[in-house]
Amino acid sequence: MTTASGVAVTSLGEVRHGSFSARVLKGVRDPFFRQAERSNSNVFLSARFVAAVEHHLLENNGALALVGVADETDAPVALFPFVKRRKFGMQVVEGLDFDITDYFAPALLRKSALTPSETMQVWQAAVKAVPGAHAVLFKKMPRLLHGQPHALTNAGFVKSMSASAASLSMRKADGSLINLDKVSVAREVRRKSKKFEQFGAVSLLEAETNEEVDLAMARLVSFRKSRFAELGRRDAMLDPRVVSFYRSLADRNQDNPTGHLLTLKAGDQVVAVVYGFSCGDVFTLIAPAITPSRQLQSGSPGLAVLYRTLLWCAEKGFSVFDLSVGSLFYKSRFDAQETELYEHHQALSPLGLPVVWEAALRLRVRQYARNNPALRERLERLARLGQTFGRSGKKSQPDAEDVTGTDGN
Repeated sequence: MTTASGVAVTSLGEVRHGSFSARVLKGVRDPFFRQAERSNSNVFLSARFVAAVEHHLLENNGALALVGVADETDAPVALFPFVKRRKFGMQVVEGLDFDITDYFAPALLRKSALTPSETMQVWQAAVKAVPGAHAVLFKKMPRLLHGQPHALTNAGFVKSMSASAASLSMRKADGSLINLDKVSVAREVRRKSKKFEQFGAVSLLEAETNEEVDLAMARLVSFRKSRFAELGRRDAMLDPRVVSFYRSLADRNQDNPTGHLLTLKAGDQVVAVVYGFSCGDVFTLIAPAITPSRQLQSGSPGLAVLYRTLLWCAEKGFSVFDLSVGSLFYKSRFDAQETELYEHHQALSPLGLPVVWEAALRLRVRQYARNNPALRERLERLARLGQTFGRSGKKSQPDAEDVTGTDGN
């Protein structure tokens, strides 16, 4: 059967459009996914990550819809991570996100990048492969992921979402390490870290056993709970399901676990905790958290733990230190390169129009906030003051450095 748009649906459940066919895979164990994973270095498309999302976050909240796209010779071309969810009572297809995915970058499974025309054919086939949807949405798409193209790199239908991500390439063209002592923040961290030394030797320790992982996770959640309450901001890390999700990926019973927990200590004092993902030669910062102890704030614990994490990445052989989504000022102090992020929302039937209108309104609000940073800062300050006065009747003072969160989600 061929639709008016030129999309053919076969008896095998495949959708054909132009030179490409697409089908919904049978989860991460599908041979197509297994084959794709071998050539994919995106942690947010790894089998462990996707399986953990399905196990911890999808119950009563949608269904996984991994779509594989092949060419006329049945050679794999692309892999799209979607979920089917209900929004305003309508079934929609979304890029796998749940506020725990930093990037929507469908895997490109061939050596050459897709042309704009091929990209459109691949996209239309992938969307039509998921039946019953009235709209499709995704956000946080970079044009390149760590310098490499993906299946939608040349998409002409996406819009800037007025948000960015930042990453630092740690190696030169010849593979040698850059001089991390020359990173802008290094001198300040060395100077301020002397304030930690009064409490004892300063060290960064990775949790290597499950007992150490549990302790580090508990500290991270506790620190972030305190900090985000003070800021009057929402934090996904405080959702028990999200905590379980991240904890599962740091399980030390796995070979080469995806999740890593690093704790910065000064003597017996815990200064900060960092959670990050590793995949290939990329380390992605996921969740930093600093101590609420006022006596340690003058040492800039956030900057200190991130710089020492950068040094740890160099020791472990990573090539990219991904500081993730958000344009917070501290990222520029690591000489990180910013990458613009894009989004797309498309109605597939008239019933999907309210979903698209709501997404478009959110985009306009983000754009206005980005173009009017002074107004955004005043509104956030009022929100923080309102929560602080409501909680204690007293105004609290901001920390010298606040690096416990990202924006752009």
